[in-house]
Order: sequence, then C-alpha cells, then structure tokens
Amino acid sequence: MFIDGEWHHGSGDRLEVVNPATAEVLTTIPDGVEADLDRAVAAARQGLAVWRNTHPRVRTQVLFRIAETIKARAEEFAHLDGLNLGESMGTGLWTMHDVVARRFEYYAGMADKIRGDTFVTPGQFLSYTLREPMGVTGHIVPWNGPLWIGSRTIAPALAAGNSVVVKPSSEAPITMLKFAELCLDCGLPPGVFNVVTGRGSGMGDLFASHPGFDAIYFTGSTVTGRRIAENAARNNVRTVMELGGKSPNIVFADADMAAALDGAILAIFANSGQICVAGSRLLVQESIHDEFVGRLVEKAEGITIGGPEANAMMNPVISAAQKARVLDFIEQGKKVAQLVTGGGTPADPALQKGFFVSPTIFDRVPNSASIAQEEIFGPVLSVSSFKDFDEAIAMANDTRYGLASAVWTENAKTAHLAAQAIEAAQVFINHYYTAAFEVSRSPYKASGDGMSEGPDAIWEFLRQKSVSIKLGESHWG
Repeated sequence: MFIDGEWHHGSGDRLEVVNPATAEVLTTIPDGVEADLDRAVAAARQGLAVWRNTHPRVRTQVLFRIAETIKARAEEFAHLDGLNLGESMGTGLWTMHDVVARRFEYYAGMADKIRGDTFVTPGQFLSYTLREPMGVTGHIVPWNGPLWIGSRTIAPALAAGNSVVVKPSSEAPITMLKFAELCLDCGLPPGVFNVVTGRGSGMGDLFASHPGFDAIYFTGSTVTGRRIAENAARNNVRTVMELGGKSPNIVFADADMAAALDGAILAIFANSGQICVAGSRLLVQESIHDEFVGRLVEKAEGITIGGPEANAMMNPVISAAQKARVLDFIEQGKKVAQLVTGGGTPADPALQKGFFVSPTIFDRVPNSASIAQEEIFGPVLSVSSFKDFDEAIAMANDTRYGLASAVWTENAKTAHLAAQAIEAAQVFINHYYTAAFEVSRSPYKASGDGMSEGPDAIWEFLRQKSVSIKLGESHWG
C-alpha cells in the first residue's frame, strides 16, 4: 500500500497477484483491513488541507509534470500492464500516451480555470458563488484498465483540489501502486494520493461504508455499484458511477461494409471484450446479414491471440474465474443461438496455461437471450438482424443498460436520427471507440450516473457555495 507518501505492508494477510497469460504468481499484496483504510483516509484529510490551498497554477504545473512523466516512462508502465493484465505492449503504450497522459494534460489545463458566478442586486446585495473541492475522494478502480479507467476520475479530482484514496482491483493493482510513487515524485504533497489494496469483499465493502469520504467514484458492474451506493448512502456520501454495458452496434444496409466489419471486430474483441463500452450486440440489416456475418467470421478466425510478448490483438481474460464465467455464458448461448465460430479455449498448446478464450460469435440470437442481455465481459459477440430503422432502434434500446452504441450508415439523416433515438451515453457513427476525452457524457439506465470526461466532469469533484453581502436596505417589488 502507498499511504501518506510512504510504502506500508498493511495489517492483514497477503494476496497473490497472477499473470493471466501464464497463470504464474507475479507478487503478493496486502489484503487490507479497516485500520489500513483509516490510516489512508486520515492521511488524505491532512493532504487535503495542503492541496486545496495550493495555488491553482501550482496544481496545473504538478498535473502537467505527471502527464510528461507518464509519457517518458510509458514503456515501463506498459510492461507492468502486460505482466498484470496480459495486454500487448502496443496497447499499453497507447494507453499511457493517448489516454492517461492526455487526461492529465486536459485537466491540468482546467485547474486554474475553476470560477464562480456573481449576481448584483443594485444598492442591496452582492452575491457570488465559490466552487470548492469536494474533499477526500475515494476511487474504486476495476481490473480491466487500472490507469486507463482510473485516470478518468483521478485527474479531475486532483485538478479540483481534492485528495485521493484509490482502491484498485486485487487482481490488477501493480500499475496503480507504481503510479502513486510517480505522483509523489512529480510534486504531489504526501497524503494527497494514497492507494490501499485488498479484496472487494473486504476492503471494497469497508471503502464504500467509510464515513471519512466526501465522495466515492466507482467503475464496475451494476450489481456492485448498487451495493456501494447503498453503503455510501448510509453516510450521505456522494457517489458517481460508470457501470455495466451491453452496447448495440447497428449496421445499416448502406454502410461501408469493410469499415463496419473492422469496427465490429474491434468493438468486441479489443482487450478480449473486457471493456464496459464493448460492442457486444451486433445488429445487422436483413438484406446484408448473411454476407456480413460470413465475412465477419473469416475476420474473427484470423485474429491473433497471445500474451503481451506476442503483441497480438487478443490477450487473456484477467483470471481463471473470469474465464469460467465467460465459458458458462458460451454454453448458455449454444442452447438458444447458432455458434458460428469460437466457443472455447484456443487449441494452441502455448496458450493452455493462461486464461485465454477464443473469439466467439453467435448468430440468430434472440434479444431476450442471456448472451444478448447480460454483460459477459469477454470475447463473445451476439448477432441479430433487423428489417428497418424502427426495429433497429427498438432492439438497440431493449436492454437495461445505456452506456455506448454505434451506427454504421452513409446516410447522414439516418445517423443523426439514430443518435437521437438510442438510449445511451455515447453514439459512435461509422467508427467504434473514441479518444475524444474533451467531450462529456452521462450514463443512461442501469449503466450509472454522473458526468465523466470533458469540461463538465470537473463539476462532479466540486461543491458550490453561495455568498451574499448586504450593501443596503432591501426593496421588494
């Protein structure tokens, strides 16, 4: 653990951290207990007193320094992600340069631009607002991209003058722990950035229930998010959450088929489907369905699979438990839909030790099937067909989630109407995924609540106070 600018061994037992590509133990981490969390929150409260009163210009400089340092050390952090997540070096380098560093650059630029409003009642009152840090903020970060996802809330929290306590997944804590040390080296005062480790069922539950937090930011499953919200509500602690997704990827008959095929492959098989906004439901217009699925299967069967050293497109899923979960969904899918490729563990002998799953595609999937409704978080694609625009939108919205979506069409009118009709926080048109961190969004339905990314996200990390000064006698009417 990293608390108050120092390493701590913790007070509990040790947990093994496993390389998912080889199933070998990488290291062990503390399975934190309540005393460890108390120490981290107390340190964050002390750090807050310093950081919130640090000149915004200095906060800007520190955050820019973090961005530049993560770029300079991108290979080191990409290597750590490769060991802990099994992802390729190419993905890791992109993450550090174009995601983590970019977010810190962006919010560094906002740190000295946080302003309030004024209102004057002539001769009577001068009123204005103060925007102040939320306080001690807790961040629960998932295993599918510790810094990729963690930076989405950590960067604006620090820019706004808050202190931070992070609880990374016990399966993927290594890069976040190393990042804490980097932040201290870049000038963050001790106590401003702390990392505690432990099981979700232990430290995670303690985290959500701790009265010392002023706000908690969580990314993960909808089920876990609801439990965190319930626990936090008992202490009137604010929560902001980005939760599960089952995102529709709609291909109309007039789409550029080659581009849509590449997009469909990327949408579900990047990071082995372990992305909350993955395009796990593919909806293809009937008139092109057969050709599209045939070509899609060919592409899927050509996907490279391997550990980080292979620089393959698909890597392992995070753990043996996650692999078993994905395979269970595949077995459910075989009972209700047509398996057209994949469906198990790759045959390559070199991949038998790790937690690999073949890219899997089901066709003719009923929208009510579990593989079309539940977030699998693995390389499993459900394909269905639709007749017309109205049916496509109805199928796209027939889910409890509303995180992301995509539309492929050459018709601008169709694209814009679909973007308005789809119930999701993001709509990608003629591409999938985006690096536009400058644009804000908020989840729909059971996919969470609160603003993320872009300029509007900063308000999730600030309180607003009104101040009114009497200048003269009030005159009503």
